[in-house]
Amino acid sequence: MSGGLRERLARLKAQASSAKPAEDNGDGSGQEGGGVPNSFSQRESAGATRSPADDHALHPAFERIGVRQVDNSHGSFLLRTIPYPLHYAHGLYELGALMRSATRLGPVALRQNKKEEADREPELDVGKLLFLDTETTGLGVGAGNVPFMIGIGFFDEEGEAFVVEQTLIRHPGEERAMLFHLLGRMDGRTHLVTYNGRTFDWPVLVNRYILNGWRSNGKEPGHLDFLHPSRALWRNTLESCRLSRIEEDRLGIARGEDVPGSLAPELYMRYLSDGDAGHLEGVYHHNERDILTLVSLAAHFGALLGGDEPAVSPPEGAEELYRTAAWLDVHGQSERSERLFEALIGREDAAAWRWWLPAAARYKRLGRYETALPLWERAAVRAERAALPSTEAHVELAMYYEHRAKDYGAALGYAEAALDLALRRPSSPREPKRVREERDELRKRVERLRRKLARG
Repeated sequence: MSGGLRERLARLKAQASSAKPAEDNGDGSGQEGGGVPNSFSQRESAGATRSPADDHALHPAFERIGVRQVDNSHGSFLLRTIPYPLHYAHGLYELGALMRSATRLGPVALRQNKKEEADREPELDVGKLLFLDTETTGLGVGAGNVPFMIGIGFFDEEGEAFVVEQTLIRHPGEERAMLFHLLGRMDGRTHLVTYNGRTFDWPVLVNRYILNGWRSNGKEPGHLDFLHPSRALWRNTLESCRLSRIEEDRLGIARGEDVPGSLAPELYMRYLSDGDAGHLEGVYHHNERDILTLVSLAAHFGALLGGDEPAVSPPEGAEELYRTAAWLDVHGQSERSERLFEALIGREDAAAWRWWLPAAARYKRLGRYETALPLWERAAVRAERAALPSTEAHVELAMYYEHRAKDYGAALGYAEAALDLALRRPSSPREPKRVREERDELRKRVERLRRKLARG
């Protein structure tokens, strides 16, 4: 946070602290008197704080985009609500597509939450997902980073619309009211759907709850953080795994003019300086689109797991084809994964060789040596022609012939070839320890196989 923004927040905090508590008019979320739901409970604390400016008319820029003031037992904050019909298409997917495919995301949630998922329902209920994206005053997760805008999205109880809500604080005295509203929205939800939210948005919010007088009850919401599957599929294919890049290159979303998220803190500081809400219009639209993109991304991964169009079309590049096949494999879609692996190993393009060994490792794990063997052989031939050869294929072939085929002569031939390849590499006094250990292991393997052959 810049010094100017920090000073401005401090002044507004001082103003808010001297103001009288607000009365609850019943518009806020949460359960008054019944305990705060979900992950936090309240300590005994002072009443809501309120700035005299809260009662003034909203800036026309706020009214233009449908922002209104909301009051609850903890004070006031600003709220913008945008309902979308389920047939609204954000890129390749209608928002309602997720209602059909959300249950397929169960394996993704299970891998991300592991032990925590033991107490949850085996299938995801789309009505219990809360989409979350914050705009903050800084980049870190420390206590000084304040989420000035919290965007959330959810399917309404009737299953007829997807609702985006965006909260905003005009000064730090409104933060408790905003956080209380979020707790109400989290009540009954099983998972937060985010993009890097598990390591950024959620820790930032936890810090703010604690600093505002709540204490954690030790329970965490489940997480569906789509940064991780996005990296698994596209980290070596796309220019970056930023959400804006993925939505454009894989989800068919073109934002056009958009305020980058990195500018949000500066624009908020301008708003704090002069009170002109026009600075924040672009931030509102950026955050809204991020929430919608999370829905489209969730629908994409659900379609990918279910074999639905348009996600079912095999990727064109060998890199993405392999990573998609591997991702499907670890999420229990072995049949569809197998088809992609078969397509991969049948390719003749220049880059396909990179995936012979990973594919062979999968077939070895499945006990399908008849499929792994030709891949190792192809990789071994290529390694012998390489300037900096790998010994992996030769070692795998040596192990196969020694332990499964019991052909010690063939095993020795591959082991000796592996040692020759290792010795061909340029040596250096600074070479890593593992390189020396690899040569030593190869020598031991060669000597052992020679002894086996000598014994007949």
